[in-house]
Formats: sequence, structure tokens, C-alpha cells
Amino acid sequence: MSEYSFNENEYLVVGWAQGLMDTEEEDANGKKVNVQRPYYQLFVLSPVSSYKSDTYTACSLKAQKLKCASDAVWKNINPLEVCNLFFDEKKRVAMAVSTGEVVSLESISL
Repeated sequence: MSEYSFNENEYLVVGWAQGLMDTEEEDANGKKVNVQRPYYQLFVLSPVSSYKSDTYTACSLKAQKLKCASDAVWKNINPLEVCNLFFDEKKRVAMAVSTGEVVSLESISL
């Protein structure tokens, strides 16, 4: 079994989701109306903070659900690829670029 050491801004992509969510907005006349808006999410694993104090310590990886600007983010990547992620001004993932590293999972018996 080998270990992978993450570089800064690297994440292990494990999947993604997209869909429509119902939101309530005001129309031009000030009337509240229900509108469906698209959403795009990327699921990743990343290293936890290396910050330590007398009352806090963490190790290994953390799971995150990140908002994406569009579904174009995952068009050229596959699950279990290590990727560099780039964010827009709204802190959404705007682009994911594979590092060429792929992580394999070993079978376990539950």
C-alpha cells in the first residue's frame, strides 16, 4: 500500500451532482414566485488543516461538498483523480485539472 502526499490546492475528486432546486424570488412586480435554479456540486477529499493547539488536532482527510460554477468542471476528469481546483470570486469551483494521479481503493470486507 502506498501513500499519496497532497500538494497545495490538490483534492481527490470522488463524485459530483447536479440538479434543480426550488427557490422563492420576487418578480418585477414584487410578487413572490417559485423558480427552479440549477445547482452543481463536486464531492472531494482533502487534507485536514495542519493547525494544532492545546485544544485541537486533526489528521488525515476531510470530506467536502463544493459548489461549482457549472457542470463543465467535471467534463474532463474521473472519480478518484487527484485534481487542482480553481475557484471564482463567489468561491465556486470554476475549473478542475487532473494532476495525472489516480487513487485506487483496496477491497475490504464489512
